[in-house]
Amino acid sequence: MLLDKRFCAALALLTAVGLTGCTTDGQPSLAGNTPKNSIAFESIDGPPQGVFQKLVRNLDDEARSRSVAVISRENPAAYRVRGYLSAHVVRGKTSIAWAWDIYDAEQRRALRITGEEPVAGKPHDAWNGADDELLRRIARGSMDRIVAFLSAPGSAEPVVGQAPAATSVASTSPDGTATPASVNN
Repeated sequence: MLLDKRFCAALALLTAVGLTGCTTDGQPSLAGNTPKNSIAFESIDGPPQGVFQKLVRNLDDEARSRSVAVISRENPAAYRVRGYLSAHVVRGKTSIAWAWDIYDAEQRRALRITGEEPVAGKPHDAWNGADDELLRRIARGSMDRIVAFLSAPGSAEPVVGQAPAATSVASTSPDGTATPASVNN
C-alpha cells in the first residue's frame, strides 16, 4: 500500500514537472523568461477560415525553419504581431494584399511590413486564388522580413513594403528612431 502511494506521488510529481513548461495549446510557457526576440501573433484579420488556417500553418513552418520563437499570445513576448489580409480585383486582376504590424512590449508599433501577391488565373471568388503556393510566398516573405528585424531591431526600416522607389514613406533620425515622411500622390 505504501509503495502504491509513493508511486502515485512520484508519478504526480513527474507529471507536474513535465507540464510546468507547457500551456494547454502545447506551446512553451515563458512566464518570467521572455526571449529577447520572441513574437506572438495577436490576430490575423481578413481571410476566410480556410485561408487563415493554411496561412497560420505556413507561418509556423517558416518560423520553425528560422528558429524564431513564436509563442502563444497569452504569454509575454518581446514583440506582438497583428496581421491584415485583403483580396481585391482591379481591372480584372486579382491580388492578395497583406500587412503585419509589429509592436514592442510597450505596445508601440516598431515595424510595418506590407506586400501584395498576384493571384494566378481569374478565380470566381478572389479568396479562391489564395492557393497553397501564394500563402507560402506570403509566409516566407513575411518571416524573412520579421527575422531581419529581430536580428537588428534598431536598424530595420520602420515601414517596409511595395512603395515605389521614388516615394519616401519613412526616414530614420541619427538616434535610430523612425520619423514618418510625407507622401504626396
